[in-house]
Amino acid sequence: MPPLASTTYIQQLAKANSGKAVLFNECLEALDKVGIRTDYDLLLQSDVLQQTPSKLHPHIRTMRWAVLEHFSSAGNTAADLLNAAAASPHIEIRCGIGPLDELLGSSVSGGKIVEICGKETGVKTWLSIEYATAHLTDKSHCQVKPTRVLMLLSSSLALWQVEKSLARRFKDRPKEEQMTLFRQAMERLIIVNCNDLDSLLSTLFHYANGGYESGQFSDLLVIDSIRPLVLNAIHQSNNGDVAIHAIKTALCEITDITRTSPPAVLITNGISRHGKNTQLDYHNVQPSLGSVWALVSHVHIYVYPKDEDTEYINATVLKSPDIVVGKTLTILNAGCW
Repeated sequence: MPPLASTTYIQQLAKANSGKAVLFNECLEALDKVGIRTDYDLLLQSDVLQQTPSKLHPHIRTMRWAVLEHFSSAGNTAADLLNAAAASPHIEIRCGIGPLDELLGSSVSGGKIVEICGKETGVKTWLSIEYATAHLTDKSHCQVKPTRVLMLLSSSLALWQVEKSLARRFKDRPKEEQMTLFRQAMERLIIVNCNDLDSLLSTLFHYANGGYESGQFSDLLVIDSIRPLVLNAIHQSNNGDVAIHAIKTALCEITDITRTSPPAVLITNGISRHGKNTQLDYHNVQPSLGSVWALVSHVHIYVYPKDEDTEYINATVLKSPDIVVGKTLTILNAGCW
């Protein structure tokens, strides 16, 4: 592969940021010292921010986002994509769980795919629903476009959990107002039962092609428990790479930042262990479904009990272009609220 500095889209990026040319060259030199010489290296090496000077981190993050968008958006230069992103304000979603919002910052936002992975299914679903109901009740985006949530689910319990979360968010409002707010929020919730991979892909491509009035709302797409759907497809066809590639293609179309109002996407997934270490910590876990899946999401968060007492849960960054890998914060388990 060609050196990072000689790729056309990185040169376009440097030209677009000509006022910061010195820092740009410093970034290339710092990356070269730690063995990052191609765009593929920059995409895959997760500890890049830990090995480079902190003053360069904002510029390295910009380069890394450019690489991500280059690989997912054929026909556009990095400069085109970044300029389009700057011209089109994208939604940013915070769930209201202080430590998690502090950890992720603006990662859950339009045009980005965030994946919450772990063994505890209930915790992952709870967190995805907290993001969903926070978005439904957020008025800050409504001046531009109304907020909306599409939940692509394989569990019938999710609707009850959504209703419970909304009720908690409105509990301090007058009783008459509670009912009105609850009804308004539920009217902007679309639940699609995806019991197999075909129904998931049909929904994703329908959305990508303008279905569900995409582009008319500030959308959050939640795909809960994706692992069983893909595993069932693998058992039927014995070709998991094709299934994962189809999902990746659909998600890349949906989150293309040159689209009008690209949605934020939140996925829950299991984990798999790599290496010989039997202890499940962030050093030796990765989202389930294998290496082909690893490039689908921009950000991976690993959630797990802090200790045997499950009152608290740790959330650790496994992959992110913006956040130092391994950064961990602790949150209170939903059952203790």
